[in-house]
Amino acid sequence: MTIDKDMTVSDAVLASLAGVSARRIRQLAEDGRLERIGQNKYPLGASIRALLEDAAGSGSELQRQRTRKVAADAERAELEVAKAKGEVAPIAEIERVWETKFAMIRQVMTTIPARVANRIVGEKDERRIKDLLRDEIYDGLMRGAAAEINIGDEDNDDHE
Repeated sequence: MTIDKDMTVSDAVLASLAGVSARRIRQLAEDGRLERIGQNKYPLGASIRALLEDAAGSGSELQRQRTRKVAADAERAELEVAKAKGEVAPIAEIERVWETKFAMIRQVMTTIPARVANRIVGEKDERRIKDLLRDEIYDGLMRGAAAEINIGDEDNDDHE
C-alpha cells in the first residue's frame, strides 16, 4: 500500500495511525491544531506533522492560525448563506421588533380603563365586570400579537 502525503483520511484512520482516539482527533481539530477539510476528513501529511509537533509540545502556531482562519472563513460563509436564506436576523433588528410590539401592547393596555369605564359604571354584576375586562384585555393582547411590524433597512449596518 502506498501512502500519499496529500491523501485524506477519516478521524478513525488518523486516530489509529496516531494511537489516539477519534474523539481526540476531533478535539484537536476543534482546538485548531489539526486542519479538517470535510466532515471528519483530514489531510494525512499535514495531520501527521501537526500530531508530531503537538506530541513534542511544539505545535505549529502558524498551522493553528491557518486552521482557525479556515474555520472562521467557513463559519462566515455559512452565516452569509443563512442570511441569504433569511434564516438569521441581526440582534438589533429583533430588539426593535420586540420593543415595537411591547410598545403597541402597552398602549392598548393603558387605554382599557377609558374604553371600559362607561360600560361598567353602575354595573352590579361582578361576573359581567370581569367578563368585560377580560374581553378587553384579551382583545388588546391579540391585536398586539397580530400586528405586523415592518423593520426596514434603517440603522441596519449588517454588523459585519
